[in-house]
Amino acid sequence: MKTMDARPRWSKGAKLLTLLTIVCACLAITSAPPWTALAQERQTTTAQDVQTPQVRDLPLGPIEQAEKDGTALHISLKDLTKLALQNNLDIAISDTNEALYQSRITQTYGYYDPTISLYLNAGRTKSANTNITNVSASGFNQRDAADWNFSYEQNVTSGGGFTVNFNSRRSDTNQLAALFTPQYSVASSIQFTQPLWRNRRIDQTRSNIQLTNLDLKTNDSKFKQSVTNTIASIQSLYWDLVGAIRDYDIKRQSVELARIQVDQNKLKVQIGTAAAINITEAMATQASREIDLIRSRQNILTTENSLRNMISKDRNADIWRQIIVPTDAPDFLEYNVGMDQAIQEAMKNRPELEQYEIQLQQNNISYQSQQNSKKWQFDVTGTFGSTGTAGPQSYTADGLPKIQPQFVGNILTAYKTMFTEGLTNWSVVFNVQIPVKSRSIDSQLAQTQIARQQLLMNRTKTEQNIIVQVRNAVELLETARQAVETARISRELAEQQLDGETKRLQAGMSQNFLVLQRQTDLAAAQGSELQALIGFRKAIINLQQNMYTLLEANDFEVAKTDGKSTPAFR
Repeated sequence: MKTMDARPRWSKGAKLLTLLTIVCACLAITSAPPWTALAQERQTTTAQDVQTPQVRDLPLGPIEQAEKDGTALHISLKDLTKLALQNNLDIAISDTNEALYQSRITQTYGYYDPTISLYLNAGRTKSANTNITNVSASGFNQRDAADWNFSYEQNVTSGGGFTVNFNSRRSDTNQLAALFTPQYSVASSIQFTQPLWRNRRIDQTRSNIQLTNLDLKTNDSKFKQSVTNTIASIQSLYWDLVGAIRDYDIKRQSVELARIQVDQNKLKVQIGTAAAINITEAMATQASREIDLIRSRQNILTTENSLRNMISKDRNADIWRQIIVPTDAPDFLEYNVGMDQAIQEAMKNRPELEQYEIQLQQNNISYQSQQNSKKWQFDVTGTFGSTGTAGPQSYTADGLPKIQPQFVGNILTAYKTMFTEGLTNWSVVFNVQIPVKSRSIDSQLAQTQIARQQLLMNRTKTEQNIIVQVRNAVELLETARQAVETARISRELAEQQLDGETKRLQAGMSQNFLVLQRQTDLAAAQGSELQALIGFRKAIINLQQNMYTLLEANDFEVAKTDGKSTPAFR
């Protein structure tokens, strides 16, 4: 039995062709440059070309342009705050309220201003003889009179008032019954009225004075509150501007790196190591970052305008043509306040609670005034006066004088007799008024009591809100402190990564793009650290504002004015 051999049989021609192929391949390998050398040559060429790309210049930023134009205003946080407080319109408006309340107090005290009255009169009357007691020889009665009177009136703070009168008169008559003509008559009197029950301790005028004084205290509290809020807004905007400027620098650097990446990708496409789509992707990234840069620039301008609005009340002031350049850096300053201490400071200093206390005092004054209206009115009025008379002597048919010698003379004699002849008069009057029903006053008293209860409940609610605000502010400060520490660590790690990548590039183990990426990461980490520091500073401002210690913390003292000029801050 025969077996079949499965191995292929090579013909002589096939063997010869295989041998020639092997020889040609060996010759090609020995004559071609090594593949590793070609790769190294391409890598060297790429690295050398990428390290020196052509980058277009970016336009100047707002701060750089201001420095070039000479419109930059370098200013510290405290100087900016002081400038804003002196020129802020809200504060100026609040300050005019004090002048308004001072004027109201002066108006209320006007009730106690004295009044002087002068009265002059001259006249003549004629009438027919109708009575034997006033008959005249001429067939008619004629009387000429001239008066000059003086009075002084003034209310006093005890609820009463007094009046002083001084009257003088000269009269001529043709009546036969007159003992002397002309006749000079003078009279003086003083009258004092004092409430003994109703209106003795308080009346409408005194309650209005007390209420207006409390309104003035309320205005002072609101003024300080306005100043504190203004300081908080100014300083927060200042740090926002610092952050906006730094954010612009970071985004500008990011745009520059994007442009470098575009140029790198173009070179790679030219030497055949990258596809054309990489250029499109890099240009899209560049365009996106340029949009972010434009928005960042607008953020600087918007923050600048907000600061200018708080600084200047004159739209034509130089500040509107200047660029504010902050000189303070948000360095970390340790600030520790315990929760209990912060709450205690807030409860002691918060203007809202002070204003509630003032409102409760006003409510109490209104209640006392309403209760006073229910009392019996029991007033006493005392009057004392004196009179004087003088004129020419007249005689009887027997030649006897009709008038006593001390009354003979002119007006000066009348004044003398007023004080020497005992022609006095006096009176004491008691006036009592008893209210039978006082439903209207009872209703007012009930409403005042309800208003007091509402004030007490609202004050309790406000106290709870203040405690929550202070707790949130303390916790926010602690969170901001932790964010600063974390951002610092992140920035240090980014520095280490950049240092390591730079050393790898120098050793030929990395690429330029990776170093640039590490630079971007470091810039972002620096920006995050800056924002964390700004957040910490703003958290301090927020806590001080909630504790109402912002004025003292910034060493500001408010020197109030008379309301005619802007208050001074030093």
